[in-house]
Amino acid sequence: MSSSAQVNWPPEAPVWRFRWEAIDGDSEAIAFRDVFFRGMKVLHKASLPMIRVHYESNNGPYKDQLSTWNMRGPVKTYEHVQSGFRHLVVESYHVIGRYHLINRWFFRSDGLILPQLHSAGLQHPATHQHHVYYRFDFDIEGPAGDLALAHMNTGGNWGYGPGWMPLPKETWQVTISANSWAVIDKQTQRGYLINRGPNDAPCDAFEPADMYVVAYHGEEDLKGRLGSPRSADIFSHINNESIDGQDLVFWYVSHLHHQYPGHDGDWHVVGPLLWPIRY
Repeated sequence: MSSSAQVNWPPEAPVWRFRWEAIDGDSEAIAFRDVFFRGMKVLHKASLPMIRVHYESNNGPYKDQLSTWNMRGPVKTYEHVQSGFRHLVVESYHVIGRYHLINRWFFRSDGLILPQLHSAGLQHPATHQHHVYYRFDFDIEGPAGDLALAHMNTGGNWGYGPGWMPLPKETWQVTISANSWAVIDKQTQRGYLINRGPNDAPCDAFEPADMYVVAYHGEEDLKGRLGSPRSADIFSHINNESIDGQDLVFWYVSHLHHQYPGHDGDWHVVGPLLWPIRY
């Protein structure tokens, strides 16, 4: 059943404002729309449209989609305090075959956004990898004027601090080239840093990318319809378009490696860390 809510948190002095929705047929679990931190726009939309699973056996591959149809119970929102910080947590719980999945998003009082996918269960007795695709449609202080940056392992200075190289055209990268990324507003230099999560494994031949950045086109927001078990199809959106000072979409790919043998009940967690810059 579709559901949605407007959030202004914390209620006594809100720093986060957004709308979440779980819509029948959209197949991206929870979508967060019009996300503002301290009154300034961060995201037009954030979601998790696709999970691809590759087994090192003759089973699969599979493409899983978190949806209202495999959701167990309603979307939950609650407060959580850790290390002295208050968090608003929005989460949904899903069952797909033998997989149990928790799609959990933390919005911390200082601006950190922490999306996490928790996974347990084993569809087949073999080592396998879950590739988790987060889609961030950034609108840093509005849709226009954004720029993506990569922190290159080789160093260098392109005018944005040591190691930070602008990405003027649509592209994809792996962590062997860059270890973190950022999306900023060119005029204010305000934005968000995207760090790989501590449990995120390296990419592999089945999913060779750790990130993609593309120009925004409304018709390319296919939600759970994008991709197939054998291909994410995000490469089809890379057409050498300029994204320098444009409206852009940042795809982050988490890689969850599940070694077999292992206990079906073991929980694994992956996901990026999004840190505010100059908010």
